Amino acid sequence: MKNIAAIFLTASFLLAAFALQAQNDRQQRAFEGGIVAGFNMAQIDGDLLYGFNKLGINAGMRANALLSERWHLAVELLFSQQGATRSNKDNPASPFDRIHLNYVEAPVLLCFRKWKIEASGGLSYSRLINYKITDAVGDDATAQIPLKENNVSLLLGATFFIQDNFGINAYWSRTLNNFREGGISGPGSAANTGRFFSRALTIRGMYMF
Repeated sequence: MKNIAAIFLTASFLLAAFALQAQNDRQQRAFEGGIVAGFNMAQIDGDLLYGFNKLGINAGMRANALLSERWHLAVELLFSQQGATRSNKDNPASPFDRIHLNYVEAPVLLCFRKWKIEASGGLSYSRLINYKITDAVGDDATAQIPLKENNVSLLLGATFFIQDNFGINAYWSRTLNNFREGGISGPGSAANTGRFFSRALTIRGMYMF
């Protein structure tokens, strides 16, 4: 937790520096900073629960390294909640009722902006802070199902800028690694090998200084 606090403190100082630099024109700057806030709609492949029914926070800070007039490299530091939640249409054979995951996440994205549209793609590293798993009868099963702390995800998304410095951002993401400890390797779907892969749709507001 001390390391996570240090990361957030460092990012706050960087964001303040970017905000001061934002008084110059975009063409004269090498960096710009901003904030993002919104929500995830998440699910997990491998838990026999379907649909993006798990809602969670996705919020934090963003810094852009301006490579050219249209291209920039974006780095974010986020608090992100993911997981899965049972719905009435889910498979009754699933042993899970709810999986709640809290992450610190650091996406790195290559972005192309033209007119009011920005397309983005990249990878995200996430560190599991804590989690809770509730089984189908409502008991706490967290201790029986260990999860990996470090994950890497693929991200693809787009942003529509309503104003020059404010936009609505949408992402699709999926973990590239199995984050359940002891999952069976080899061929087969995640549902029958004990593997977990997280997927999420993210909707956020983005304000750049």
